[in-house]
Amino acid sequence: MIYAGIDIAKLNHYAAVLSSDGDGFKKLSEELSDYAPEPTIIGLESTAHYGDNLVLFLVTSDYKVCVLNPIQTSSRRKDRIRKTKTDKVDAIVIAETVMMQKSHRFVTFYDLDLMDLKTLGRFRQKSIKQRTRLKIQLTSYVDQVFPELQYVVKNNATFRELY
Repeated sequence: MIYAGIDIAKLNHYAAVLSSDGDGFKKLSEELSDYAPEPTIIGLESTAHYGDNLVLFLVTSDYKVCVLNPIQTSSRRKDRIRKTKTDKVDAIVIAETVMMQKSHRFVTFYDLDLMDLKTLGRFRQKSIKQRTRLKIQLTSYVDQVFPELQYVVKNNATFRELY
């Protein structure tokens, strides 16, 4: 069995590939193609939106992908003799964590759809809050410049349309 760990970052991702014998560390694309006939499990730490496009690519390419809670890898990292924390070491720790797990929960297309829906929902919430904040700010400015406006405009619906 082949286990791949990927440390997600904003600009660069680092990957480590381990066989069940514990060896292997090269670039992801080279290693995955070298081990293509053997089943491969790819582990990534949950990193907000930075890894979403990579997870989407891997799942649509029919790889088995596990997204790990960083607490899992943190405890494994603490067990290491050398307390080094680099992106390359993190990738190895992620692969080791996946390799040591007894069961895996793989990302599915349903999970990807839920992630998209969650992103859209959060965007909508932020947009509504921003709109509300801007309306309050506009009302404040109108009250300062022309406080009688609400009395001059007879039709309240027309007044609301101004906002």
